[in-house]
Amino acid sequence: MKILINALSGNGDALMFSPALKLLREKLPGVQIDMLAMYKSVKEMYSRSPYLDEIFFIDFLRQSKIKSLKEIRAIRKMKYDVSINTYPANRNEYNILNFLLGAKKRMAHHYIHTNYFRLEFLNTDLAEEVKNKHNVLQNIEGVKKIIKIAEDEKIGNMEIALNHEDEKAAKEWIEEINPDKKLVVGFHAGSALLKNHINKRWDKNKYSELGKKLMEEKNALILLFGNEFELNNEINEMMGGRGVIASTKNFMDSMARQKFCDLFVSNDTAFLHSAAAFGIPTVGIFGYTNHKELYPWNCSHIIVRKELECSPCFFNSPKPATCIYSGEDEFKCMKTIGVEEVFAACEKLLTEK
Repeated sequence: MKILINALSGNGDALMFSPALKLLREKLPGVQIDMLAMYKSVKEMYSRSPYLDEIFFIDFLRQSKIKSLKEIRAIRKMKYDVSINTYPANRNEYNILNFLLGAKKRMAHHYIHTNYFRLEFLNTDLAEEVKNKHNVLQNIEGVKKIIKIAEDEKIGNMEIALNHEDEKAAKEWIEEINPDKKLVVGFHAGSALLKNHINKRWDKNKYSELGKKLMEEKNALILLFGNEFELNNEINEMMGGRGVIASTKNFMDSMARQKFCDLFVSNDTAFLHSAAAFGIPTVGIFGYTNHKELYPWNCSHIIVRKELECSPCFFNSPKPATCIYSGEDEFKCMKTIGVEEVFAACEKLLTEK
């Protein structure tokens, strides 16, 4: 049997398939399992996975459709028996791709918020999306179509494989910037911009205030992660230049450095989930996205959010995030979260360490 995993979303969603991938490998030890990614950083994240045989990358977003079709055709010639769209993938383009790849058994999800034009019927096997079920478990339901998983079977952690060189370089970097071995707290203040997700970001001024409070009261060293370099530089300037920009243009550098954090504070982004993969106590700041589906999996964490009647209001679909309010109240689910609330969550997690 040959299986192809279509990990077409960003790093956070792709990472939440990793427990399902491990189960596939454990229960089908002699099977070829490959992956197709359309983000370079997803390919980098999975390139060292012990559970994959090969990983392909098609740059759908930047190259011509003709070139993409040629690359799809090359993969199709490998004649996969099963192809799986990782969850969430609620777009017709993903279902068309799964069909074009030509596997006899094509697995995906049937989404709550969908319609005929999402072309789910192009797949042969659909798992039902369940509201308020974590993305990791949604992926597990998908792979149950080809492997048996007991109802009481423990679902493991998310995993990011780092090689020795990654960790050695990160360790040397941490020792250089933190000779006094201060508490290391990582921030990710950015977010993706697709689907209007800039509104998932907690205010940069509040991140700077939180950073200053952690430095003054906990003697912390603040590391700023993510490729939003301009934003991170602004926050660092507001903290008096006492933080450190941790991310580089190499995604695996960021991952290796993040592993050395003692605490992580993040919006609902990929870095929230990579922190969980490394077992770092994590404070997740949530607005309109569903914390019950996206909390840091299998790690010590606290979610900070406002319990509003309208929130969460964002669901898996191609539609961008919108708000029923306007003016100063627009996206108040995020705007009204205060520094003291997030600091209290940090203190609680540090006490529990």
